[in-house]
Parts: sequence; structure tokens; C-alpha cells
Amino acid sequence: MKKIFVILSLLLGSGLGYAQDIHFSQFMNSSFLYNPGQTGLINGDHRALLSYKSQWGSIAAPYKTYSFAYDTRFFKKQNTQMGLGLGVFKDVAGDTEFGTTSITLSSSAIMKLDNLNKLSLGLQGGIMQNSINNNMRWGNQYDGNGYNEGINSGELSTFDTSPFVGDFNAGIVWNYGTSESTITSNDLFSMQAGLSVSHLSRQRIKITDFEEKLYNRFTLHGKSFVGISNSPYAAIPGFIWQKQGPSSELVFGSYFRTKLKNESRYTGIFKESALALGIFYRVGDAFIPKLALEMFNFNLGVSYDFTASGLSEANGGNGGLEISLQYIVPVQQRYGKGTAPKMY
Repeated sequence: MKKIFVILSLLLGSGLGYAQDIHFSQFMNSSFLYNPGQTGLINGDHRALLSYKSQWGSIAAPYKTYSFAYDTRFFKKQNTQMGLGLGVFKDVAGDTEFGTTSITLSSSAIMKLDNLNKLSLGLQGGIMQNSINNNMRWGNQYDGNGYNEGINSGELSTFDTSPFVGDFNAGIVWNYGTSESTITSNDLFSMQAGLSVSHLSRQRIKITDFEEKLYNRFTLHGKSFVGISNSPYAAIPGFIWQKQGPSSELVFGSYFRTKLKNESRYTGIFKESALALGIFYRVGDAFIPKLALEMFNFNLGVSYDFTASGLSEANGGNGGLEISLQYIVPVQQRYGKGTAPKMY
């Protein structure tokens, strides 16, 4: 019981226990990882995304998360398309180095309801695994002057890595947008809303003799692009709400985007470039300034979480750095139709 209590204190005390998932502050870039209904909903033919997040480094060993996502569209009929995607992430948490590795495949059916509305239904399935550091330090190994590894902790010296378990998710996304063929990018208005449920199988996570079911995660998210006519400016507001077991999270805010250069309309030789600045708030936790630079079909995003909760007394307001890099392969033969903006 003592061993289980210590592990739970280390893991659950940080808010990232066995029953909780990773989270990214740049959620509008990482929506494919939150909702399989996003698979194939691309302003292009292919999309690839790399993300990295590090947090709590000012308090203890940082929590680090790495992810890669790729998705594409195929079977492009008049009113129906299919989406296919691959998502991989690795999360390593704190001094215990509690790790989660996940590999998932996603598919979606994207239905064009009319000239303005699309509906996407997505399913996702894959495997995940957990691990923990075997070289942890225990309270009874401190001899009054410092840590003494020669003192027997009385705890298990080895923690077995868990076996891979199945993981299944489902989601739906509604997308509304004016036509690219009739409107230039900064006159464009679009909006999107989605709902997903993760861990449908409620799989059990097991490290040695500690075992717990993974909670379902419910996610509601939305975003919009509001172009200001006859100007290079646009607003891109968004939010995400997640509920998993006893924990919940609400993040909301907006980017403010300005075009730096227009795309050459017929040749496509010169690509549109843009700069976006944003401020978001995770309720009860942090303010998150964000910067995004679009250039040559790349979107580089940088954000930083500034702690606004009581934890700021311990970490000096420092939270976590996040970096993302997205690349979209544009639709073939799209020149002369205007360039729809990327959604963050």
C-alpha cells in the first residue's frame, strides 16, 4: 500500500495520473489528435504536424510531450470524401518518468451537405503502452544529510512496463465555410465545431501490481476564421473543453492575423505569407500567448503557458513552452481560385 500511495502522489499530484491524457496549448493545430472527425479536413491534399511541449521544468523534472500526425484525403467524389491519418505521441512525466506511448490510425467519412456545410464522422483505433522509471528515490533513503542510494528503500526495485493495450476513439465535426472559388482569403468566413469521445474501451493501465481503468475523455471544440473585408486582417477565435473523470479543462481565446504577402494568383510561384498573434486562457490555470508564422505552406507555432493559479508561487509564473510545425501540400490546380487561410 505504501508503494501505491507514493506512485499515486507522484503521478496524480501533478494532475497527470494514470487516468489523465496529454494536452497541447496549441489545440487548434492538434485537433486531429483530439477528434478523429478532423481526419482529412484539410485545406490541401496532405497535412503533417510535429509538436513538442515541455512544462513544469522550473519545479522539477519537466513533463515532455512529443507528437507526430499525418492525414490525407482520398476517394474524392462530388459529395463524399474519405480521410486517412496516423497519429503518434510520446509523453514522459516528471521525476518518475512515467511514460505513455500511443500509435493510432484514423479514418473519416466527409460528406458535403450543400455548398456551405460539411459533416465528418471519424473513427480511430490503435495501441498504447505505459512505463515508469526503475531508479526512483524514496523518502526513507534520505539519511538526514541527503539522499543515500545505499539505504534499502523497502520498495519494489523493478517496475514492469505495461503491455500494449487497444485504444479506440470516435468523433464528429461540422464545418461551415464560404467557397474558395468566389471569395479571396481575407473575405472568407468559416467556422467549425466538433465533439469526440476517447478511450471507448475503458482499457486498463497496469504497472506491476498497480492497475486502473482509463477514464473516457469527452471533448467539445470549435474555431472560426473571420476575415475583415478590404483589409489584410482577420480574427481566428477558438475554444476547447475537455472532461475526463474528475478533471476538466477549458481553454479559449483568439488569434489576430495579418497577411504579409499575397499569393501570386495564377502562377502560384509566390506563396501567401502571414503572421498571427494570439492570447488564450486556460481557466483557473494559465495565460497562453501564441505566435504563428505562415510561409511556403508551412505554419510555425510557438506558445508559452504563464501560470496564473496558486502554483505560480512555486514556479514563478513559469509554465511550459510549446512548438509546432505544420506543412500542408496544396490542392492540385487550385491557382486562380484564391487561397483559403490555414486554421490554427
